[in-house]
Amino acid sequence: MNKLIRIVLTLAVGCTGSIVSLGQLSTTPGKDHKFKDHKFKDHKFKVKSDRVVLRDKSKPVRRALEEQYAKIAEATRRKDLVALLALRTPDFTVKTANGETWSYEQSADYVKRGFEQVQSIVSLSFTIGMIDVSGNEAAAIIHQQWSRMQMMKGKLRRVDTSAVQRETWVNTPEGWRLKLIDDVHPGAWFVDLKRVDPSKPYDSDAPPYEP
Repeated sequence: MNKLIRIVLTLAVGCTGSIVSLGQLSTTPGKDHKFKDHKFKDHKFKVKSDRVVLRDKSKPVRRALEEQYAKIAEATRRKDLVALLALRTPDFTVKTANGETWSYEQSADYVKRGFEQVQSIVSLSFTIGMIDVSGNEAAAIIHQQWSRMQMMKGKLRRVDTSAVQRETWVNTPEGWRLKLIDDVHPGAWFVDLKRVDPSKPYDSDAPPYEP
């Protein structure tokens, strides 16, 4: 029974307070299971009869992180480096998709150079997926999509990028602060509507990238 419950919950972890029908998963036909508490990662759920009641313990954390990502978006739109870096811990680290590890200072320099190149933002969004809460830390899967007008190779171009990555936050006395970005998976990147290879330097003469 417990193994089958875990399979169902894997598909339902995003359903806060939802009720998932177990149907024929009852191991003892005609008998109701006693009311029990179970734990599944950051979710607490109860089993009674053929129902699973799932409560997402990350719900208040999700609301807090939504506020932080709104601040990140606003700081990026205003190209406010100080406000953006204030949302990071002093030991902030990025583990890039190509295997490099950047320190707080390296990532700050990267953002600064990016702000200097970006002329205007078309759109910017952060979609929060699964959140794994452990103590005062929360690791969230983030889908980032960013469209902007940016100087590249001496010309103002439209750049559209996306990525899915894990971002780990820590709850400090000053509030939630970003500590680590890792497990980065770049999505489709376009420059002037032509797909490019995000792992290579931009070449305006290169043919459209076909992964």
